Amino acid sequence: MSTNAKQTNRPPAPRTKGKPIRVAAPPPKRSPVLLATIGAIAVGAILIVILVLANGLPGGGSSTALAAPAFPTPTDLADGRSLGAAEAPIAIDVWADFQCPYCARFTDQTESLIVPLYVKPGEARLTFHDLAFIGQESVDAAVAARVAGDLGDKFWAYHDMLYANQHGENKGAFSRERLADIAVAVGLDRGAFQTAMNDPKYLAAVKQETAEGNALGISSTPTMFINGQQFTDLLDWAKVAAALDLLVPAASGAAASP
Repeated sequence: MSTNAKQTNRPPAPRTKGKPIRVAAPPPKRSPVLLATIGAIAVGAILIVILVLANGLPGGGSSTALAAPAFPTPTDLADGRSLGAAEAPIAIDVWADFQCPYCARFTDQTESLIVPLYVKPGEARLTFHDLAFIGQESVDAAVAARVAGDLGDKFWAYHDMLYANQHGENKGAFSRERLADIAVAVGLDRGAFQTAMNDPKYLAAVKQETAEGNALGISSTPTMFINGQQFTDLLDWAKVAAALDLLVPAASGAAASP
């Protein structure tokens, strides 16, 4: 038996070889005040469980509380679903699913470095593409992000909020009601957002772009293309930076050197 196991109150086994048998002492009496306190604690614990079941587990999709993104995308760089100048020499195409946890990590760990180091100086232009394949909530989230882009040029703000508020796949984190909560959080009108969500053109656009990604042979998200070359190991910043540095124009590099 493990040495960490709790000791029980059962009497010890009889001992042989002439050694005396020890009888366990009776358990101490509990005071009425102590028993009442224990009872109150038990009732409180039951009430907490009931409230959790009624309102959803912490971090679950039924809660209306929303987390703020750790690294908000600079809105001054936004051009629809792209970031950066159209004439930038490096084209970065990111294919992702809003329910994909690795896509969220890519957004925080890699994209948050690409944007200030390569997009902001004008060396790269980054474009987001839908590959909504995990489930209906992936499709709805992609539709919602497009709606946010059209209603108030809020695609990137909505994109950031989606990744900051993942709570498992197809568990209600991106229900229609919660997507509307996110719309309000980024400054959109709830009614206008909900009406636009039902416009079939957005669903058709998500399905078409997802089909295009499948036709490219993309088998996982996130997947990134840098000037047409495919990369999938996107959480290794050293590899991503090395690939980008090879494409930075020599003149730009010389100008940046001391």
